[in-house]
Amino acid sequence: MAPTVADVLTQEDPGSVSTYVEPTPEPSVDTSTSASPSPEASPIDSADSATVQSPEPTPEYSVAPASSDTATVEPIIEADAPLSPQPKYTIKIPATFAIDPRANSYFLPSIYLAGSKFTLVCINGNGINFDLANKRVSDDSSDTKTVMVLGDGGSNLRIAGRTADVLSVINSGAGLFAYTNSGGLRDRSGSVSVIATNKATIDSAFCGAAVSGNSSTFTFRALGLQVDTKKGSGRLK
Repeated sequence: MAPTVADVLTQEDPGSVSTYVEPTPEPSVDTSTSASPSPEASPIDSADSATVQSPEPTPEYSVAPASSDTATVEPIIEADAPLSPQPKYTIKIPATFAIDPRANSYFLPSIYLAGSKFTLVCINGNGINFDLANKRVSDDSSDTKTVMVLGDGGSNLRIAGRTADVLSVINSGAGLFAYTNSGGLRDRSGSVSVIATNKATIDSAFCGAAVSGNSSTFTFRALGLQVDTKKGSGRLK
């Protein structure tokens, strides 16, 4: 059977062929309600959930924070003070010094004292100045590690510290130097008082705590100088 004209035309020229495919509609999701969790959780999800929900482990050793109400304990510093009662000192210093009546300066011989660990020595002069170490130089050193000095070069001298160190300073440089700025030393006097203290202190108010047995006075006495003229007879030859 011979093909018809319509069949021939359809084979040779099929024309435009539609390739459109109608999409399959997706199932709608209701966003108003949340999906319920799966009754069976994976092992990983279970481990994560346990990690988040479990509390932090308590450390084996814990340190409690310091309470702000705890009072701070401060060290108690003992105040400077003379010992009570005062111990008996041994003081060796001459009562008089024989000097040239024209002298206006004099080196005192070595002074000795003993009686306590810490000592305040108060040296006072009646018109007399006292000088330690560097002579004719006021050299107060009230903040040294060994001794404290106050009034160097004046008529009221204070030396404090350990007794042995105090003696070393007093007797240094040929000894304690006494001098006057006017007149001479003759008939002038001075005094030495020692006070035992609980620690090194240069407080002059403690000089009054010296007991009578721990004080000594001294006087400068002029040597008797006399010039004699001896007369004699002679025979001329």
